[in-house]
Amino acid sequence: MPLSVADFAALGSKPITILSTFFPNVYLRMDGAGVTTFTGSGGGTVNCQFGAGPLEKFRLHANADGSYSFESAASPNVYLRMDGAGLPLITSGPGGGTVNCQFGVEPYERFKLHAQADGSFSFESATAFPNVYLRLVGSGVTASTDAGGGIVNCQFNANGGGHEKFLLNVAG
Repeated sequence: MPLSVADFAALGSKPITILSTFFPNVYLRMDGAGVTTFTGSGGGTVNCQFGAGPLEKFRLHANADGSYSFESAASPNVYLRMDGAGLPLITSGPGGGTVNCQFGVEPYERFKLHAQADGSFSFESATAFPNVYLRLVGSGVTASTDAGGGIVNCQFNANGGGHEKFLLNVAG
């Protein structure tokens, strides 16, 4: 059963998964191998995976400003990073920007979670890029591969968009 905002406080250090609502059995994948210190442009790889293995597990952290950060369960202190610089200010098309990993939590690693009517969430940049949302396109991701696949980037003004909605579940 998907998690709700009311469930977040009880999670503690239990890992969660981030499942696309649009692409069946396609999860957000974050490979933070080699990300061991802060780097301005981030590093590692964020893409999609069919099914949920170790790189598809995250720890949800509440920040003092009301935002949330997603830490890799496989790479401690490595967080989901979203950079919306240069993103076209249109609500359709291929999106843009950069989604990757960062060591530690700075402004690019903070997200507002917008609850949707279907129990899913859209992830908006909390401080660095207002009205910029996490976008996942899992077209062709139909089997698990070592490198993952698909596209994870940013979309402008896409709260509740098809490629911008995710179910949060306790990892099995």
